[in-house]
Amino acid sequence: MFDIQSIYHYFLQSGAHDMPDLIPPGCYAILLVVYTLKCMIFPLRTRGPLWIAIWEVVTAPLTSPKFFHTYVADVFTSMVKVFQDMVWASCYVLSGDFWFSENEHNDVEPHSWQHEFWYKNVLIPLVCLIPLWFRFNQCLRRYMDTKKRFPNLANATKYAMSQTVTLFGAFHPIYLLHSHETKHHKYVFSKDDFNLFQQFWVCLFVASSLYSFTWDVYMDWGLGRPRYGFLGPRLMFPNKFYYYAVIAADLGKANSIVRLFTHGEIWF
Repeated sequence: MFDIQSIYHYFLQSGAHDMPDLIPPGCYAILLVVYTLKCMIFPLRTRGPLWIAIWEVVTAPLTSPKFFHTYVADVFTSMVKVFQDMVWASCYVLSGDFWFSENEHNDVEPHSWQHEFWYKNVLIPLVCLIPLWFRFNQCLRRYMDTKKRFPNLANATKYAMSQTVTLFGAFHPIYLLHSHETKHHKYVFSKDDFNLFQQFWVCLFVASSLYSFTWDVYMDWGLGRPRYGFLGPRLMFPNKFYYYAVIAADLGKANSIVRLFTHGEIWF
């Protein structure tokens, strides 16, 4: 998908006529899509077990998650931006935009579907939400299997808060629609207009980010112990700088997360 985006960016910046005119320019990206799908499915001997595991992740409430299922779901939560790119590429193909070059139909905005309500306020938020939903269901299923409230319900709370932040971040333009102008479904509003809804969203986002950060460092990584210099009792690397750098990088995820949830528009 990165290659597809790179080629499309090349078309956009340099002009489609810089490429051979044997086929429509967008078809080069389509060839990469077809090849990617082929690699995802074949050979069945090695890809089959992976797709079975993915299906068991999707049906987490009905199947008891094992370590590999948890790992796959965790990878999904880290691939939200990749999934967004895959959705964009799918819409690009299904809309037929690949048949036209960027310099055709100058009077028509290219890829107008990406500004529609169903794309920005329904499809993209769902892409952000679904991986969190999978992990949330896995935590609940682990609680049902083990009857242990901690850490299963505490972990489920983390994903529940993240889902709430995603929903509020996705639908905030609807709440502000009555007081701000719209143009091509892009909502513009004053930064000084800081209403109660925005305050609640910011507080929820901060709480969810701190909760997730604490869980990552303390529970998942085994770090953050004050008696060990806010690290852990066992360290794989002798240089402690790497651990502090990773903890700092985990704090830095907040900016990237908020951009995913608000589609790149920082509005508070």
